[in-house]
Parts: sequence; C-alpha cells; structure tokens
Amino acid sequence: MRRIISVVVLFITTTLFAQNNVDLSFTNEPLQNVLTTIEKEYGVKFSYRADLAKDKVITLTLKNATLNTVLQRLQAQVPIVFEKADKRYYIIRNKEQEGKVRICGILVDAQNEMPIIDASVENKTQSKGTFSNSNGYFELFLTNPTDTIEVRYLGYKPKQVLAKELEQNPCAKIPLIAEKFSLKEVLISNYITSGINKQKNGALTISPSKLGILPGLTEPDVLQSIQLLPGIQSPNETASGLFIRGGTPDQNLILWDGIKMYHSGHFFGLISAFNPYVIEEVSVYKSGTETRYGDRISGVIDIQTDTKVPEKLSGGLGFNMTHVDAYLKVPIGKKFGVMVSARRAFTDAWETFTYDNFSERVFQNTKITKGTEIAENIFSETTNRFFFTDYTVKLIGNISDKDEIMLSNLMTQNELDFGSKVDFFEETSRDQLSIKNSGFSGFWKRQWNEKFSHDLNVYYSKFDFDYLGRFQGDMVQLVEEDRKQNTIRDIGFSYDTFWKISEKNEIQSGFQFSSNDVSYSFSGFSADEGGVDAYESAEESINNSYALYTSYKYNNKKKLIINAGLRANYFSTIRTLFLEPRVHIEKRIDKNFSTTLSAELKHQAVSQIIEFNTANLGLENQVWAIANGDDLPVLKSQQISAGFLFNKSGWRVNLDGYYKNIKGLTSLNRSFGSTSVVETFTKGKSRVIGVDVLVEKKIDNYQTWMGYSYTNNSFEFSRINNGVAFPGNYDIKHYFRWAHSYTMGNFKFSLGWNYRTGTPYTPVTSETQSNGDLFVFIGETNTVRIPDYHRLDFSGTYTFDFDKKNRWKGKIGFSLLNIYNRKNLLERFYEIRPFINDNNDVQFRLQTVDNISLGLTPNLVFRVDF
Repeated sequence: MRRIISVVVLFITTTLFAQNNVDLSFTNEPLQNVLTTIEKEYGVKFSYRADLAKDKVITLTLKNATLNTVLQRLQAQVPIVFEKADKRYYIIRNKEQEGKVRICGILVDAQNEMPIIDASVENKTQSKGTFSNSNGYFELFLTNPTDTIEVRYLGYKPKQVLAKELEQNPCAKIPLIAEKFSLKEVLISNYITSGINKQKNGALTISPSKLGILPGLTEPDVLQSIQLLPGIQSPNETASGLFIRGGTPDQNLILWDGIKMYHSGHFFGLISAFNPYVIEEVSVYKSGTETRYGDRISGVIDIQTDTKVPEKLSGGLGFNMTHVDAYLKVPIGKKFGVMVSARRAFTDAWETFTYDNFSERVFQNTKITKGTEIAENIFSETTNRFFFTDYTVKLIGNISDKDEIMLSNLMTQNELDFGSKVDFFEETSRDQLSIKNSGFSGFWKRQWNEKFSHDLNVYYSKFDFDYLGRFQGDMVQLVEEDRKQNTIRDIGFSYDTFWKISEKNEIQSGFQFSSNDVSYSFSGFSADEGGVDAYESAEESINNSYALYTSYKYNNKKKLIINAGLRANYFSTIRTLFLEPRVHIEKRIDKNFSTTLSAELKHQAVSQIIEFNTANLGLENQVWAIANGDDLPVLKSQQISAGFLFNKSGWRVNLDGYYKNIKGLTSLNRSFGSTSVVETFTKGKSRVIGVDVLVEKKIDNYQTWMGYSYTNNSFEFSRINNGVAFPGNYDIKHYFRWAHSYTMGNFKFSLGWNYRTGTPYTPVTSETQSNGDLFVFIGETNTVRIPDYHRLDFSGTYTFDFDKKNRWKGKIGFSLLNIYNRKNLLERFYEIRPFINDNNDVQFRLQTVDNISLGLTPNLVFRVDF
C-alpha cells in the first residue's frame, strides 16, 4: 500500500508541475521587455543592472524552445552573459566581465540586520576589479575567485528605503550572491568564529573552508570543531566521542552525503574520519531537530560535501605529523564534475613525535604497548603495524535547468596488527583489528517551478568490525584464541517534497525507508594438556523502519520563525508505531533581543552495548545491536529547551536551558563480587538538566568567546545502586572554555583554555584475602569524582602565494596541545588481576586502572592548494 501511495504522489506532482517548452517572437523589442516576458513564461528571475539593458533590442522567433535555447540565442545577439545563481535566479552581466566573479546585493549588518549605507571596500589580494556602492546597493567584479575582500561600514539607512530598492533593483532581490550561488539565509553569522552560522531552522552550520583558526587545530577537523559549541563535550578527549547534551556518541545521527555513519573516527577516535577539504557544510542540531531526521535520539551531524559543479580544475595536498591527504575537483564539460579525495596515515612506516603521544594516549592499559620488562631481566619484543585511510569519490551534475544529480562514495578504514614475543617463557601473541565503514549514495533534486520541488535520496552503508587475538605458550603448552565480529548493512531511501506556499510559508513532507541488518558474534577456544574448552555465540536481526513526516515553516525573520512538524516511525522488530512531534520557535523582541523555544520526541532502535568477551584487548569493547523489546528496548528521548539571544555593539550573549529525559537505556553490569565476570542486562533511564551559555566579543582583528555549560546527568537502573538515582558515568557538572583568535596580515593565531569538573566513578571501600579468595567491597555507585581537568592549547598559521597570479596557495601551521603538560585523569576503574605469590600459588589482587590524557603534543602542517 505504501508503494502505491508513493507512486501515485509522484505521478500527481509530475502531472501538476510539469512545464512545456514555449513559443517566442520578438521584433526590435527592448531587451528589458524581452527579459520580463521570459521571466513570466519560464518562472525564473533575472538579476542585472538597469544600464545593462539600455539601448539593446532583440529580434527573435523560436518554436517550442527550452530556456537554455532562448538564453543562448540572446547571448548571440547582445554582449551579455547569463549565469545560473540557484534553481530560479539568473545573473546577467556584460560579456567583457566574463570569467570574473560577481558579488552583488544589499550590504546588511549581520547583528542587527540594518542595511549599510556607507561602506568602503579594500581588495586585500589587489587583483583588478570594479566596485560601486549606491544607497547600500553594491556590485563587485573580481578577477580571482579567491580574492580576499575587507568591507568596512560607517552608517545605516531606514528599512523602508531598502524595501523600495528591492522593488526597483533586480539584483538586490537576491539577498547576497557570491561565486555564482545564492548563500543561505542566516540568523547569526560568524557564530563563535568565521565559518560558523546559526540558521533560521535552529541548526548551527560549519563551513570548513571558511572556518577561522581554532585553538590546538592547524586544520579544520570537523568533529573537533563541533566541540566549540556549548553543550557538546568529549569527556574522553577524542574527536568522535561526542556527548551532546548528555547523550552518548552512538545516540548521534551522523550523515555523510546522506550515508549513515556507524564509525566516525581514525586513530581510535582522536581524529575524525572525514576529509575537511571536500566538505561544503556541516549542519549540527542539539535540539528542535527537523522531522526529516530520525533513527537517533540525541544530536544530528549532517555533513554535506561540495554540491557545485567545478568550473575549473582545482585541488590541493598536504601533510601533518600523522597523515597525508590530497583532493582534486575536475570539471567534465559545463554540466558535470568529479571530486576525489584521499587520506593515508604513514604511522606504519614513520613514527613521529605526534604519533608517539597519540599512541601513548590510546594504547595505555591495553595489550598494545611497546616492549617492556615484564620481570627482572625478562623483556617482551613487540611489533605494531597501525594505519588508517579514507577516500571519497563524487559525481556532480546539472542535467537541466531544473534537475541536479549527485553520486557519492565513501570508505574509511582502520587497521591494527600487533605482535608480542617473550623468548624466556616461549610465548607469542598476535592481535589483529580491522574497522571499516563504507557507503554509497545517490541524490536527485527536481525544481518543478518556483514553488514546488522534490528530493530523492538513496543510500547504502556497511560497517565491518573484525578482531582476532591469538596466544601461544610453548612452555605451558597453551593455545588461546578469541574472535569478535560486528557487521551492519544499512540500505534505504527518502523522498522529500517542498511546497513554498508564499514568501513566508512553506510545507515540507516526506517518506523514509531503511533496513538494518545487524549481526555480531563471539567465538574462541583454549587448548592445553587437559583438552579444549571452546565457546561460540552469535546473533543477527533485521529491522525495517518506515517513516512519514511533515513540517510547517513560517519565516518572518524580523519578527517570528516557526518550524513545527510530526514524524511517525514504525519499527518491524517490535511491530510498533511511534509518533514524534517537534517544534522550534524563535521570537524577535527587538533589534537586539530574541527568545527561542524548542521541543522534540525521538526514538532509536539501533544502539551500542558493552561486551566483555574481548576485554583483554582493552580497545573497542562495544557492539551495535537492534532493539528487541525485551532485553534491548527502544530508546526514547524527550527534550525541551528555551533561551535568549542578545546582540549589541559587537557583543553577543546566547543562553539556552534544557531538560532531557531518556528511557530504555541498557547497561551490562560488571560484578566485582568474585574473580569471574558476571554479565546482566539492566534497564534504566536518565534525566539531564543543563544550561549552555556563550559570550562573544569582536574588536577589529581580535575575537574572543567564552562558553560555559552546566549539566546534571543522573541515571536510574533497577538493579544498580538499589534502584536509587546516581550521577551518570560522564556527568560533567561544569565545563568552561575561553578562546582567543587574532589575525595579523597572513598570520593567524589562536589560544584556548578548557576546564571541566571530573567525571564520577564507583570507589572500592575495602578488600580482603581469605584462603586464596579475594573479597572486594564497593561503595555507592558513582559517588567519587576524578580530579578536575584543564588544558591550554595554541595554534598558528601562515598563508602565502607561490606565484604572482595567486593561483597556487601555501600554508604552514603549528599547534601545541596541553602546553603546560598537565597529566589529566580521564577515567578510573578497577580490575581483578592474577599474580604468583611467594609459594608459587595463583592469587588475585584488585588493581586500580587510570587512563591519562594527552601530554604536551606538538603538530605541524604544510599545504599547497591551487
């Protein structure tokens, strides 16, 4: 039935909104009149200066002509060039300006949205161009699209004057056009730093190519940059371990060109798995998520790579102290283009000082260590081959005036092969770990007319985790082997429609389908003189998810913005329908002050659980599993948030308070009551209350911002702590960040200090030995906290040109993490470990295990772009 409905909807929309070609006839008709007729017949808009059409006449007769044909014939008669700005708008300019980049529109101050009446513009790169500024309207032609423009302004003019100009000046009808595409309308630009904007739908967007310098980063790592936003934290000091308002990393929806990602980190999370040099924009939602996003209950990170067909060959390559990368953008005619990128670690061939620090941080308290003295004059010899790689391929095409297509492919891979040998004991061991996430997506967008469009997206994502550990002791005649596998095959599609009722009202509706095939298995054996002891367990389940959703959007940016909708999810594993209402509202009180309110309900059927079968490795002890309604319930999250935004005189203050309630949590409780591990599924819930505050100030080339988050994250499990609520494992009460950036010519510098209170852990109150048995007594759950965390980071970059024509750009960067080399404690837990006593008997002792943060870690980067 659902398939029939989808086909009928598609047929109806195709019938209603399809347009035929047009017959045209002009004889000595003024060009301005001709353009007006074409606008009406084809539903497009032209942007041009009035003097461009002056004294130009057209004589033309065409039958059943397409828009492209008409524009080509006009260009043949008069010295003009048409350039497509977006789905509807076209820019017209003089032919002698062909090859130059045109920027035009009304200059508007981003903070108070007042038009700028008096402005001066300086072209920093000194390439030739023309500039005109009349009553706030400007038009600028640049020879080089990479030119740097600095705009300074002095005053404003009344809004009613702007409204009049919008009717008289076609170019001004487009808010701002740069590099031949229409920029998104934003509520706040340069949120925290350049390249981060707040959108009218409540999302925060990050553009890596425009991102300002950040503390500790010489390159725009996507997931590290997101951690600048208040309410997003990484307690384990990684890029991929993002906790968004109390939610765990597996509760975040991460999309790469529509492909769901199940593993988003390299080097066990220290580096994000996404090449920033091919990413156009990243949309981040902390609350008030749009209804088209489902399947996860916490934040949304939607990564979109380049969507524009490249006009000329461009690319770049570079390296830092962990990996090398390269990318290339190639035009194929005027309608198609290809983009490719690749990154590869060289850590398996060259161990730099940065790699050594990363390794010490990641592999501490695991089997993956360097050769050490395990007893007096007895050493282990080790080999460690570790590397990561990723690549992307994308085809972009504008197959017609109304149709866009994109085909994307992604592969990320992490490989570890560790060997250890102790000749004295005749022991050898080998651990092999492979983690891959690959995917494919196809996208088609059709703009039927100025009011209606649709998107069709299909995707396939595959996650593979494979671990094999083997131990052989010839002296004791013992062979052991453990294996863990976790595989996800996720395939789906979505169909979205966009109906623009009026300038301020829009309805978006859609349907999504996804099929998740998730399996995990554990197997192994232990063989000695007494025989063989083997174990094996495996589970596979498939969940088909169906979703219908719709949302209404009202946008009067100067007064009120509303985005409200409903999503309905059906999960086949439990045969249940879930309704998810969502809303985001922003109300402008005056030109300096506005308030926000958002609420949402979400459900999640695929999540991660902890396993202990391969705990001896010490890495990646979680597997993905599908909810079954019994041991693994569907996760449910309810969140409501409210806040305000204040802008005045270069100051910006943003405060947001929220309440989040999560049900259906599952924990594997590990008992310390004996030397064996007892595993039980325990159901529970969490409650998160928090406040996020951001204060910013910009003075010329200096910018500073302070972010503070208060979080109270409590857990409640029926079988833990006698059912009494206790602090969550990653409950960080207070988090504070103070950062600075300064630009001096081609030099950029940034300094940032982070401080947060320690996370809780469960203490051991006492332990006793009796007849070889160990008795451990533990205190109340998560009642003690590790010491507070703080760190100072620095980064600096210098950019330069290789040639006078600015075609080749260079960049050198240097960063320092943890400048004063503080040994921050990240995590504390306990393990029961065996030992040989003086009587050569095996006994057990309780060992405190501490994971320490990165120490002083330098990094260097060198890049070339063209």
